[in-house]
Amino acid sequence: MLRFTFVILASVVLVSPINAAGPVPLTVVSFSAPDSAHGRRWVAFEKEIEKELGDRVELAMLTGGQVGNEENMLSSLRRGRAQMGIISIGALSALVPELSVLSAPFLFESEAEADFVMDEGLFEPYAKLLAKRGLALVKWEDGGWHNIYARQPLTTPNDLRNYSLRSSATDATRLFLSAFGADVVVLDFGDIVSSLETGMVDGGVTTSVMYRVTGLYENAPHYTLTRHAFSPGALVANKSWTEDTPPEVLALIFEAHGTADGGRKAVRAELEQSEAFLKTEGVIMHELSLGQRRRWTEEIAPVIEELIATIGGDAQRIYDLALEGKRQFALTERR
Repeated sequence: MLRFTFVILASVVLVSPINAAGPVPLTVVSFSAPDSAHGRRWVAFEKEIEKELGDRVELAMLTGGQVGNEENMLSSLRRGRAQMGIISIGALSALVPELSVLSAPFLFESEAEADFVMDEGLFEPYAKLLAKRGLALVKWEDGGWHNIYARQPLTTPNDLRNYSLRSSATDATRLFLSAFGADVVVLDFGDIVSSLETGMVDGGVTTSVMYRVTGLYENAPHYTLTRHAFSPGALVANKSWTEDTPPEVLALIFEAHGTADGGRKAVRAELEQSEAFLKTEGVIMHELSLGQRRRWTEEIAPVIEELIATIGGDAQRIYDLALEGKRQFALTERR
């Protein structure tokens, strides 16, 4: 049985299930393009639910952004108008600020390390923090690495000085860019293209998939693979709904979406395809050497300290757990 099932079922076996005479409500929210890795998994999920549960659930798939932005999705989940969905860490951090620690610059050295730390060291602490806000953490979802896109090459920290770069409202990205003297402009994602076209900004930070699907490369063809911050998301569910749903039904619902590892493989294959496509479109990819990457990481310690102080709450404890997870991962690699 899947790991996340144990976490959820432990909280539901002692409570009264939804009336067995009626179907279990299951409105799913997300913002996934139909031809994306996430979109294809939702299609498979719907088919599996229909096959395994049929009329035992009342299914509504709102996974193409029908609910609106992630703030609206999160509100729907917390109020019980929706029961399950994939939400980015950036959006969830508005609810649980400590989640911003996952986007701390250069926290993770590799995908394997990030997977290990998030699964083995941080899943349960974050599950408890989200539960206090009415959400059950089902599993992690992958979104790739954050990299820098621009009109010109930005391969050293000094290249960012006084350069106009777009940041999301998340503290991790804003502090990262500010640390290197960039002219930081905080913009909603929907305003990036027009801001590039008008010259309000000359670049920003995003994953390769988003860089491709939004066409940002047309105005900012230089893409520096800093891989400075992991960009995960999470499959979350309304906590009260998980407590009221029959355990056997809940297990089938969660299993229908597949494992965290399966999702990671699908997304990472899509990321590789995106980078291959971008090269055919004339994008100049800048891969950092070990020496160049060291220059970036050597200047980042004050950013980590400021980020933890800005987040507050349990941020220091979570960060310490992440560091311990990194140490444990290093030990497993040596065996």
